[in-house]
Amino acid sequence: MNQALTTLVAVLALSSTAFAADTYKLVVTPPTSAKQGQPAVFLVHIEGTGAYTLNVEYPTKLVITPPDGVTVAKEKLTKADAKKFTKNGADFEISFTSSNVGVKNFSGEVKFAVATESDAKPVSAKFGFSVNVK
Repeated sequence: MNQALTTLVAVLALSSTAFAADTYKLVVTPPTSAKQGQPAVFLVHIEGTGAYTLNVEYPTKLVITPPDGVTVAKEKLTKADAKKFTKNGADFEISFTSSNVGVKNFSGEVKFAVATESDAKPVSAKFGFSVNVK
């Protein structure tokens, strides 16, 4: 895999961070609050940039690695799990519940492809973020 396509996005709690490459943008938005024992949701958004759009035929995968004490509704997601998945962008909502309080560090990776009429590029982007569970 092309190293230029592999990225790490660090996201601080209570903020969203966008990473833009030449061909795509990845935005991860943690919840504004999370409470022990109660479900919370974070969002992952991907889209093509410039002349690139999402390749809707590519087998998109999103894998979440939750920290100890945290369960996610689903650790491995596909485009069928997306709230929205079109050539203009994809939105994933991932629900999680923490069994204890404290800062929880999540990591994940999304694999997708962007394309123009004459070019296609697979992307593998890693991301991470923290949530302070109260």
